[in-house]
Amino acid sequence: MRDNPSRFRPIKALIITAILAGCSSQPPQQVIQQPLPKVETTPRTADQLLVQAERATFPESAKLKIQAAEMLVSDQPYRAQTVLESIQYDGLPSELQANFSLLRAEIAEHNGQNWEVFHWLDREPVINSSDPDLVNRSHILRARAFNRYGEYLAALDEWLSVIPGLHTDQQEALYQDFWTTLLHVPHDRLMALNSQTRDTSLKGWLELAMIYSPGKALDQQLENLNQWKSSWSGHPASKFLPDNLDTLSPEAISHPQKIALLLPTSGPLATAGKSIRDGFMAAYYSAIADHSGSDNQHTPEVLFFDTHKTDILEVAEKAKNAGAELIIGPLDKGNVIKLKQSPPEGVTILALNYTDSSKTDSSQSDDNNTPAAAGTSFYQFGLSTEDEAKLAAQRGILDGHRRALIFTSNASWSQRAVESFTAEWKKLKGEVAGISQFDNQSEYSKLAGEALLVDKSQQRARQISRLLREQIGFEPRRRQDVDMIFMATSPEEARQIKPAVAYQYAGDIPTYATSNAYSGQISRSRDQDLNFLRIPVMQWNIPGQSLPLKQSITDTWPTARGQYGSLFALGADSYNLHPRLQQLRSLSGSRIDGLTGWLSINEQGRVSRELSWQIFRNGQLTPLPIPVQNTDVLAAQTSE
Repeated sequence: MRDNPSRFRPIKALIITAILAGCSSQPPQQVIQQPLPKVETTPRTADQLLVQAERATFPESAKLKIQAAEMLVSDQPYRAQTVLESIQYDGLPSELQANFSLLRAEIAEHNGQNWEVFHWLDREPVINSSDPDLVNRSHILRARAFNRYGEYLAALDEWLSVIPGLHTDQQEALYQDFWTTLLHVPHDRLMALNSQTRDTSLKGWLELAMIYSPGKALDQQLENLNQWKSSWSGHPASKFLPDNLDTLSPEAISHPQKIALLLPTSGPLATAGKSIRDGFMAAYYSAIADHSGSDNQHTPEVLFFDTHKTDILEVAEKAKNAGAELIIGPLDKGNVIKLKQSPPEGVTILALNYTDSSKTDSSQSDDNNTPAAAGTSFYQFGLSTEDEAKLAAQRGILDGHRRALIFTSNASWSQRAVESFTAEWKKLKGEVAGISQFDNQSEYSKLAGEALLVDKSQQRARQISRLLREQIGFEPRRRQDVDMIFMATSPEEARQIKPAVAYQYAGDIPTYATSNAYSGQISRSRDQDLNFLRIPVMQWNIPGQSLPLKQSITDTWPTARGQYGSLFALGADSYNLHPRLQQLRSLSGSRIDGLTGWLSINEQGRVSRELSWQIFRNGQLTPLPIPVQNTDVLAAQTSE
């Protein structure tokens, strides 16, 4: 009998099921995974980013280039600038525009083009950026640029927007610039801010800065500094305390009982000498009348010595024998040099000129920076045209200029000013396009045309006309390689050269001068010809200032309203300096608000004047604004 196969099917199914169940109960086998492709984590170099950018499409290519420029900006700013110049700014997304602008501003700061810092940062993508790092870097750049332009209140606002949010190590790199700002902020603003802020660290900074505010006597200042040192132990601002604070205290009680004025009150310099003397005495009597200052408790006796046709060393010895502890003067540079070489021992001297105005750097080894003699303190204070010429060079570079054309007279002071300007200009990497000298017989329009090469343009036109044997339509052109003009001129000369330059198609070139170009008298009709001329100006000559001492002087001596006004101011400042000579020299950052400028004294005893930059508009002086671009847009504007 044959078996029926169908009856075995359930058994087969059971066997198969059992086999499968047995297999599933075995331990799971380990799955060996293949390693994933290795991801490159090494930071890409700027060169690698630039190679990638060449293969990428916009805007990714622009993003990669900006990242490369970020890597290059610290060590290779010129290469970073080249990379950024290959990017079309207008087509970028807002975020990339902000990053692009920040980098261009950092490069501008490196290149000394401070005007361009604002050009790039005053843009909507930067202002509205939500990137905290970008915003912080923007505030820092703006604060430092405002500092360089002397706009310290604006700089303070920038610092207050960034410093509180930074880590301590990030703040430390900014302390020097922040301190510079605080030293120049008015005392009232510091007080108001100190009363409003809850930031303990900021309070320490503000309280120290208020101690350095102008006007305090040395003994009071030293007492306040020691109190601050005790109250704010460990504060980061402690690094700005003077190293010799403990040894300065005995100096606080040193006040001269007798002062000798050594000035020419006869001979050719008599008017200058008398102007200084009268300014000195005006400040003297003003101090007596003002009982609020602690210095008035030490009103000295004043002795007068005429230096005309005398041996300055003998006069100085007579002053010492008469009991003078401080000599103010002489005025003549030759006498200053003699007195520095052989001063009377034990007498402090405040000379009213400089031994060598062209050598003020402490690294130079001229006699201006060596001690006068044992037991003698020698200070130098004057109205140096050479110093103002250096200021003009510094401001020109600050405003973004690089190639200067110079106009000078054959007067010795003008020649010295040009030498000083040229030395500083070249030191700051500027180039001199040419120097044109004139005298009182010069035809100024012709002089300007030759300096600006307009005559060459006209000569070429005549040659072409001769070749074609017909008149051609022609407009003369000036040279295009000049972006700044510097003039060392008197007011009368400046009133002729400035219009002559404009006539020769160069009215749009920014023009700078020393204060010698200003008469010191407001004359809107005469000074229309000086429109858009930039000059550094002492407080005495700034229009609209409320200066009670100046008012008193000009009411008493009408000659102070003219060209001798600056000498009256020099005399007044020499009196106000005398009780603070050691203070200003020893406490770096200390200064006083004088009629001849903000006054400070370096370690070599040289008084420095910080002046206000002004520009003529509609025949009168107004504050010089920060330029908005590298062209003189002011000259293109109509006078208000």
